[in-house]
Amino acid sequence: MSDSDDNTCPLCMEEMDLVDKHFVPCPCGYRVCMWCWHHIRENMNGLCPACRVPYKEDPHAFVEVDRTE
Repeated sequence: MSDSDDNTCPLCMEEMDLVDKHFVPCPCGYRVCMWCWHHIRENMNGLCPACRVPYKEDPHAFVEVDRTE
């Protein structure tokens, strides 16, 4: 995966901002932007696209943001 792939949501293909890049909505580690996470939960099946585990109401975690970013 290239560095540019790390900056793009794999679902909507939009560039992820700093908050999105540190948002980890599922314990499996698959990352989508917050917009896609919300859309999946509210309008679709609510399952992680990678592991198919239901997304919880409270997202899994945020990783620490590097202050230099």
